[in-house]
Amino acid sequence: MLQPLGSDLWFADGGIVSFNGFDYPTRMAVVRLADGGLWLWSPVERTPALEEGVRALGPVRHIVSPNKLHYLFLAEWQAAFPDAKLWATASTIGKCPGLHFSGALAADPPDDWAGQIDQFYFTNSPFVDELIFFHRASRTAIIADLSQTFSEDFLMRHWPWWIRPIARLSKMVEGWGWPPIDYRLSFRRRASARPKIRALIDEHPEHVLVAHGEVVRTGGEAFLCRAFSWLLR
Repeated sequence: MLQPLGSDLWFADGGIVSFNGFDYPTRMAVVRLADGGLWLWSPVERTPALEEGVRALGPVRHIVSPNKLHYLFLAEWQAAFPDAKLWATASTIGKCPGLHFSGALAADPPDDWAGQIDQFYFTNSPFVDELIFFHRASRTAIIADLSQTFSEDFLMRHWPWWIRPIARLSKMVEGWGWPPIDYRLSFRRRASARPKIRALIDEHPEHVLVAHGEVVRTGGEAFLCRAFSWLLR
């Protein structure tokens, strides 16, 4: 269930979840840090097989939510790994009062993974703030909702006929990777976001791992230029 993607990074696909009446695939990332501990991003539904695979990679030290929409399975992973630190944006922490968080994430990474995983914090939409991560060792950009790469096969199997043309016109499809149209239209103060995206592109990512859609296994830098062309132009 865990697939490698570059040095010390793996991903696993979870089940389908419903959001605003539409089906979305789920995906998590696992990074092995320099101290041997694991960094879990946006964990999907925990299963015995997936947990076993994660434990085989090393001790779980960090569980990370990139935005307040990616919280569904935090509690079960924290229960399975009570010694791990749970991290999220302030908006996610406010949404999950029953969980114990080690701190709120923003622009600067904590010392626990500084120098290994960079983070870029976007607070431009009033509906959701989001962290994009970049894992240096594997040259992988890790994106939750600011880029979505649905395949034609997924749209045909899971989305109603009338919304598929909108998804294609909105370019939230494989090869383009734009975010949903409501996310783009609500994205304010774009001048403040452009330097962050350019800094991410300047890292020359080879891979792009998204939560919703197809994994970009090669040509990540060129892909990001297309995925954020709506912002950079």
